[in-house]
Amino acid sequence: MIIITQIFGIAAMIFLFMLYQQQNRKHLLVCKLCANFFWSVHYLFLGAYGGMIPNFVGIFRELVFVNRENKKWANHIIWPLVFIILNWVPGLITYKTAVNLLPITASSCVTLSLWCKKPKITKIISVPVSIMFMIYDVFVHSWIGFINESIALSSIIFYFIKEKRNV
Repeated sequence: MIIITQIFGIAAMIFLFMLYQQQNRKHLLVCKLCANFFWSVHYLFLGAYGGMIPNFVGIFRELVFVNRENKKWANHIIWPLVFIILNWVPGLITYKTAVNLLPITASSCVTLSLWCKKPKITKIISVPVSIMFMIYDVFVHSWIGFINESIALSSIIFYFIKEKRNV
Protein backbone atom coordinates (compact mmCIF):
# COMPACT_ATOMS: atom_id res chain seq x y z
CA MET A 1 0.00 0.00 0.00
CA ILE A 2 2.91 2.36 0.71
CA ILE A 3 4.16 2.02 -2.88
CA ILE A 4 0.71 2.77 -4.31
CA THR A 5 0.40 5.77 -1.98
CA GLN A 6 3.76 7.09 -3.20
CA ILE A 7 2.81 6.55 -6.87
CA PHE A 8 -0.29 8.71 -6.42
CA GLY A 9 1.84 11.35 -4.70
CA ILE A 10 4.38 11.35 -7.53
CA ALA A 11 1.62 11.71 -10.14
CA ALA A 12 0.21 14.67 -8.20
CA MET A 13 3.69 16.22 -8.04
CA ILE A 14 4.07 16.03 -11.80
CA PHE A 15 0.79 17.86 -12.38
CA LEU A 16 1.60 20.53 -9.80
CA PHE A 17 4.99 21.17 -11.34
CA MET A 18 3.29 21.59 -14.73
CA LEU A 19 0.70 23.89 -13.11
CA TYR A 20 3.22 26.54 -12.09
CA GLN A 21 4.63 26.70 -15.62
CA GLN A 22 1.27 27.51 -17.21
CA GLN A 23 0.50 30.92 -18.66
CA ASN A 24 -3.11 30.08 -19.51
CA ARG A 25 -5.65 30.01 -16.66
CA LYS A 26 -7.63 27.09 -18.12
CA HIS A 27 -4.50 24.93 -18.44
CA LEU A 28 -3.52 25.90 -14.89
CA LEU A 29 -6.91 24.74 -13.59
CA VAL A 30 -6.79 21.44 -15.49
CA CYS A 31 -3.37 20.68 -14.01
CA LYS A 32 -4.70 21.59 -10.55
CA LEU A 33 -7.73 19.34 -11.00
CA CYS A 34 -5.52 16.36 -11.91
CA ALA A 35 -3.19 17.06 -8.98
CA ASN A 36 -6.18 17.27 -6.61
CA PHE A 37 -7.38 13.84 -7.70
CA PHE A 38 -4.01 12.21 -7.10
CA TRP A 39 -3.46 14.01 -3.78
CA SER A 40 -6.92 12.96 -2.59
CA VAL A 41 -6.07 9.31 -3.10
CA HIS A 42 -2.57 9.77 -1.62
CA TYR A 43 -3.89 11.34 1.60
CA LEU A 44 -6.77 8.85 1.78
CA PHE A 45 -4.30 5.94 1.74
CA LEU A 46 -2.28 7.69 4.48
CA GLY A 47 -5.43 8.11 6.58
CA ALA A 48 -4.77 11.87 6.53
CA TYR A 49 -8.33 13.10 6.04
CA GLY A 50 -7.37 16.70 6.78
CA GLY A 51 -5.34 16.64 3.55
CA MET A 52 -7.75 14.47 1.58
CA ILE A 53 -10.84 16.64 2.10
CA PRO A 54 -9.58 19.90 0.55
CA ASN A 55 -8.05 18.04 -2.39
CA PHE A 56 -11.29 16.14 -3.01
CA VAL A 57 -13.35 19.34 -2.79
CA GLY A 58 -10.77 20.94 -5.10
CA ILE A 59 -11.66 18.52 -7.89
CA PHE A 60 -15.17 19.97 -8.03
CA ARG A 61 -13.92 23.52 -7.48
CA GLU A 62 -11.69 23.26 -10.54
CA LEU A 63 -14.52 21.75 -12.60
CA VAL A 64 -16.60 24.84 -11.83
CA PHE A 65 -13.79 27.39 -12.11
CA VAL A 66 -12.54 26.07 -15.46
CA ASN A 67 -15.99 26.87 -16.91
CA ARG A 68 -16.12 30.49 -15.72
CA GLU A 69 -15.30 31.84 -19.17
CA ASN A 70 -18.08 30.06 -21.06
CA LYS A 71 -20.79 29.17 -18.52
CA LYS A 72 -22.71 31.92 -16.75
CA TRP A 73 -23.59 29.70 -13.77
CA ALA A 74 -19.89 28.97 -13.13
CA ASN A 75 -19.08 32.67 -12.88
CA HIS A 76 -21.43 33.36 -9.95
CA ILE A 77 -19.72 35.02 -6.97
CA ILE A 78 -21.23 32.43 -4.59
CA TRP A 79 -18.87 29.64 -5.77
CA PRO A 80 -15.77 30.58 -3.75
CA LEU A 81 -17.88 30.71 -0.58
CA VAL A 82 -19.50 27.36 -1.40
CA PHE A 83 -16.13 25.66 -1.80
CA ILE A 84 -14.67 27.26 1.31
CA ILE A 85 -17.66 26.00 3.32
CA LEU A 86 -17.37 22.55 1.69
CA ASN A 87 -13.80 22.43 2.99
CA TRP A 88 -14.45 23.68 6.50
CA VAL A 89 -17.56 21.67 7.44
CA PRO A 90 -16.10 18.17 6.91
CA GLY A 91 -12.71 19.44 8.04
CA LEU A 92 -14.13 20.48 11.38
CA ILE A 93 -16.11 17.24 11.67
CA THR A 94 -12.93 15.17 11.21
CA TYR A 95 -10.85 17.56 13.33
CA LYS A 96 -8.22 15.84 15.50
CA THR A 97 -5.54 18.47 16.09
CA ALA A 98 -4.83 22.06 15.10
CA VAL A 99 -2.57 20.69 12.35
CA ASN A 100 -5.73 19.54 10.53
CA LEU A 101 -6.64 23.20 10.05
CA LEU A 102 -3.56 23.86 7.90
CA PRO A 103 -4.76 22.15 4.69
CA ILE A 104 -8.26 23.56 5.12
CA THR A 105 -6.91 27.08 5.56
CA ALA A 106 -4.55 26.52 2.63
CA SER A 107 -7.44 25.33 0.47
CA SER A 108 -9.46 28.42 1.35
CA CYS A 109 -6.56 30.55 0.12
CA VAL A 110 -6.29 28.42 -3.03
CA THR A 111 -10.01 28.84 -3.68
CA LEU A 112 -9.69 32.62 -3.58
CA SER A 113 -6.51 32.60 -5.67
CA LEU A 114 -8.04 30.39 -8.36
CA TRP A 115 -11.16 32.55 -8.48
CA CYS A 116 -8.93 35.41 -9.57
CA LYS A 117 -8.45 35.42 -13.28
CA LYS A 118 -4.75 36.20 -13.02
CA PRO A 119 -2.37 33.21 -12.90
CA LYS A 120 0.30 35.45 -11.37
CA ILE A 121 -1.90 36.08 -8.30
CA THR A 122 -2.53 32.34 -8.04
CA LYS A 123 1.20 31.69 -8.02
CA ILE A 124 1.91 34.37 -5.40
CA ILE A 125 -0.77 33.01 -3.05
CA SER A 126 0.61 29.51 -3.62
CA VAL A 127 3.73 30.37 -1.61
CA PRO A 128 2.06 30.45 1.85
CA VAL A 129 -0.21 27.58 0.75
CA SER A 130 2.84 25.42 0.03
CA ILE A 131 4.34 26.31 3.40
CA MET A 132 1.13 25.30 5.19
CA PHE A 133 1.06 21.97 3.36
CA MET A 134 4.76 21.39 4.09
CA ILE A 135 4.06 21.66 7.81
CA TYR A 136 1.01 19.40 7.51
CA ASP A 137 2.95 16.83 5.47
CA VAL A 138 5.59 16.53 8.19
CA PHE A 139 2.90 15.78 10.79
CA VAL A 140 1.12 13.15 8.66
CA HIS A 141 4.41 11.67 7.38
CA SER A 142 3.69 12.48 3.75
CA TRP A 143 7.30 12.80 2.75
CA ILE A 144 6.39 12.84 -0.93
CA GLY A 145 4.02 15.73 -0.10
CA PHE A 146 6.83 17.59 1.65
CA ILE A 147 9.12 17.05 -1.33
CA ASN A 148 6.31 18.20 -3.61
CA GLU A 149 5.83 21.46 -1.74
CA SER A 150 9.58 22.07 -1.84
CA ILE A 151 9.55 21.52 -5.59
CA ALA A 152 6.40 23.66 -5.95
CA LEU A 153 8.09 26.55 -4.16
CA SER A 154 11.14 26.12 -6.40
CA SER A 155 8.90 26.03 -9.47
CA ILE A 156 7.13 29.23 -8.44
CA ILE A 157 10.47 30.95 -7.86
CA PHE A 158 11.71 29.64 -11.23
CA TYR A 159 8.59 31.05 -12.92
CA PHE A 160 9.12 34.52 -11.43
CA ILE A 161 12.83 34.52 -12.32
CA LYS A 162 11.93 33.52 -15.87
CA GLU A 163 9.21 36.18 -16.00
CA LYS A 164 11.56 38.88 -14.72
CA ARG A 165 14.15 38.02 -17.38
CA ASN A 166 11.51 38.31 -20.11
CA VAL A 167 10.48 41.81 -19.02
